[in-house]
Amino acid sequence: MTRTWLTIGGVALLLASVCSCRQNDVYNEFHSLPGSGWFKRDVQRFTPESSDSTGCYNLYLALRHNGDYAYRNLWLFVSYKGENGMLKTDTVNCELADEFGRWSGGGWGFYYQQEFLLDDCFRFGQEQVVTIQQAMRDDRICGISDVGIRIAPHRP
Repeated sequence: MTRTWLTIGGVALLLASVCSCRQNDVYNEFHSLPGSGWFKRDVQRFTPESSDSTGCYNLYLALRHNGDYAYRNLWLFVSYKGENGMLKTDTVNCELADEFGRWSGGGWGFYYQQEFLLDDCFRFGQEQVVTIQQAMRDDRICGISDVGIRIAPHRP
């Protein structure tokens, strides 16, 4: 009986510590992708807002996928306004598994989640839009369930 309460207490403490790490997020949003797959033409748009245009933030790309994803990595086109106000477009290689096929990131059940740092000095503009588009050779990829961005204060 005591061991059960210790286990429950340990799990509760772990969940509390994980949740408290995300309380400083300025923005955190996911878009669910259709079960039929993510088509190249389907651009995911995020419009984060903040009253602080002078602060420096970390911009993360977040992905959720399941074990049915057929590849080791995922290539994406990511665009947003950079520090100087100019449009910044990057081709991002998200490595989701190692050379042996073991998924990276955190997982629960059949799903996995992983984050990738895109910018460690992201600044909010007047009309900030972050777009994410899949850049794989296939017109449609299956197994990616959600795509999102997270913005948190930069800590050196």
